[in-house]
Amino acid sequence: MFDSYRFAGHDDPTAIDSKPVRRTVLAACTRLRADLAAVPAGLAVPDRAEAENRAVEQLLAGVRALGHDALAHDDPVEQWLGDWETIVADRRQAVREGKRFSVRVAGGAPVNIRMFELIRSGLSECDVPPVLLNPEPGRV
Repeated sequence: MFDSYRFAGHDDPTAIDSKPVRRTVLAACTRLRADLAAVPAGLAVPDRAEAENRAVEQLLAGVRALGHDALAHDDPVEQWLGDWETIVADRRQAVREGKRFSVRVAGGAPVNIRMFELIRSGLSECDVPPVLLNPEPGRV
């Protein structure tokens, strides 16, 4: 409630709060949801999982296109992007090894929970979509 006052003129290390970064993140998350919805249900499971992963990579590319300087001024962004990369890497590994996917735990919490805590203030569209947390990536 008082975070905007407490951090006035300074980066809040617990939230994505830079206006240009927030706008870009929100647009990328909105696009991710649309891209995931557009993945054809009839694809083979590994192909569908990879299409979902590529949709996340588009989100990453869109946010990283802001450039290092813009992202460096919003502390949690790099960790948040790294958590997305972890989810994609772990999903790919699960598919490659024919194993079930589970969300990695970091700092005592699943990374998707840590990610949610960073985007909690007005960026609910950026919560990790359930399809990306499916224990069997690519299954509908």
